[in-house]
Amino acid sequence: MGRGTVEGMVSSSSRGDSGEGGESRRRMGRGLFSSAAGILLGRVTGLLRDMCSAAFWGATGIPQAAYNTAFAIPNSFRMLLGEGAFASAFVPMVSTHLEQDQREQAWRLACRAISLQTTILLGISLVLGILTALVGASHLCQTELFRTTFQVLPILMPFSILICAAGAFSSLLNCLHSFFSATMAQGIFNLVQVASLLLLGWGWTNQDASALWLYCGSTLLAGFLQLLFLVLACRRRGFVFHWDFSWRDPEVILLCRRILPGLVGAGLMQLNSVVDKGFGLVLGAAAVGALSFSQRLVYLPVGLFGVAMGMVALPALSRAQARGDEASVREGLDYALGMVLFLALPCTAFLLLAGEEVVTLLFARGAFQQEAIQETTYTLLFYLAGIPAFCCAKIATHPFYARKDTLTPVKIAGAFLGVNLLLNLLFMGFFRQGGLALSTSLCSWGQVVVLLAWNRRFLPQWSFLPFLKAFLFLAPAAGAAAWGADWLVHALFSFLPRIFFLLTELGVFALLYLLLCFLLRRQEPRELFQSLLRR
Repeated sequence: MGRGTVEGMVSSSSRGDSGEGGESRRRMGRGLFSSAAGILLGRVTGLLRDMCSAAFWGATGIPQAAYNTAFAIPNSFRMLLGEGAFASAFVPMVSTHLEQDQREQAWRLACRAISLQTTILLGISLVLGILTALVGASHLCQTELFRTTFQVLPILMPFSILICAAGAFSSLLNCLHSFFSATMAQGIFNLVQVASLLLLGWGWTNQDASALWLYCGSTLLAGFLQLLFLVLACRRRGFVFHWDFSWRDPEVILLCRRILPGLVGAGLMQLNSVVDKGFGLVLGAAAVGALSFSQRLVYLPVGLFGVAMGMVALPALSRAQARGDEASVREGLDYALGMVLFLALPCTAFLLLAGEEVVTLLFARGAFQQEAIQETTYTLLFYLAGIPAFCCAKIATHPFYARKDTLTPVKIAGAFLGVNLLLNLLFMGFFRQGGLALSTSLCSWGQVVVLLAWNRRFLPQWSFLPFLKAFLFLAPAAGAAAWGADWLVHALFSFLPRIFFLLTELGVFALLYLLLCFLLRRQEPRELFQSLLRR
C-alpha cells in the first residue's frame, strides 16, 4: 500500500508516515488494543455484575426473568438510536468533516443530532411507559411472570434515553480516535449495579418486591453516571454539547434520511432479540435465565474483539472511502475480518472444551443452583458456533456504512428475520431454548456470508479467499490446541483446585494455539504483537 492507504486506516496524524504497507495494519491493531482495553474493563466488571446477579436473583425465578425481559426493551433502543443505526450514519458524516479539518461543522452536526435523538426518545419512553403500565395493571396479564414484567417496564423505559445518548457521545469519541474512553464507561454502569446488588443482598431477599424496584432504580442511576462520564470525556476533547433544535438544517435532514434504513434494519435485529425473549417466556423462567447468562458469556469475546474492531474499522473505512481509496477499504476489511477470526475462534474452542467449568466457576453460588448450571451450559453449546459470526457481523456491514449505504444491510436483515422466526419455531420444539440459540447462530453466519458477497458488487477486486483461508487454517488450530490442552492438563495437573486447573488449562491452550499459528505462518499473531510493542 502507498501513502494514501496509510493515511486512511486509523489516524489522521499518519500523513507524515513512510507509507509502508504494514504500517496501516499496525495502526488498526493499536486502535484494537485501545478499544479492547476499555471493553475488557467493561466486560470484566460486567462479569462481576452477572456473578452478583446470579448469586442474588438466581436463574430460575420470576423476578430475574421479569427484569431481564423488561430491560431488553429499553436496551434494544441502543441499536436503534444509539450504537447501531444512529452510529452507522453519524460516524461517516462526522469522520468526513474531521478528515477535511471542518471541526466546527462536526460539532454543530453532533449537537443537533443528539438534541433530536433525545427529544424523540423522550416521547417514545413516555408513550411506551404509559401503555405498558396500563397493561400491567389490567387483566390482560394472566400469569405472575407477565404481570411483573409489564410492571417493571415503565420504570426502566427512561434508560433508553440515557443509553442512546451515551452511544452518541461514544460514537463521537470513536471519530476522535479516543477508543479507550468510549468503551470504559460501561465499567461505571456495571460497578454501580454491583454496589446495588451487594446492598440488596445485605438488607433484602430476592422474594421482596421492593428489591426488584430498587434494582430498577439503580439501573437508571448507573445509566446516568455512565452518560455523565462520556459527556465530560468529550469536553476534554473539545466538544461541548448544547441544545440545538435547528432540525431543518440540510445535514440533519440528510442524517435522518441515512438513519431511517439503518433504523429499520436495527429494528429488525432488535425485534428478533425481543422475539427470542418472548419465546423464552413461553418456555418458562428457567429458559429466560439460561438464555441471558449464556448470552453474557458469548458477549465477552464478541464485545472484546468484534465490537472493538468494529469501532476502529468504521471511522477508518469511512475516511478511506471519503478519499476514494478503495485499496485502503479492501485492506482494512481483510485485516479486520482476519483479526477477529484469529481472536474469536479460540474463544469458541475453549468454551466448547470447558463451558460447564466456566459457568460453574462464575455463577454457581447463592440462588444459582444445579438446575441453572445445567440449563445455562446446555444453551451455551448452541451459541458457541455463532461466536465467530457474531464478531464478523460487526465488520461486514461497515463497507456499506462507509459508502453511506444504510439500506442494503436492512434488506438482508429483513430477510434473515423471517428465517430466524421459522427456525425458532422449528428448533424450540426439539431443543427448547437451545433451539433459539441455534437459530440465532445459523442466521448470523448467513448474514455474514450474504453481506460479504453483496459487498463484492462495489469492491470487485475484494475476494473471499483471505477470509476462507483464515477460517480454514485457524479453526483446526484452535480445535487442536483445545484437544491438546485438555489432554495435557488432565494428565499432569488434575490435582489442582478448579480455578487453578481452569487457569492452567487456559494458559496451555493459549500457548499451543499461538505455537500452531506460528507454525502455520499466520500473520495475525505477528501483527498483533507488533502493534502491542509499538503502543
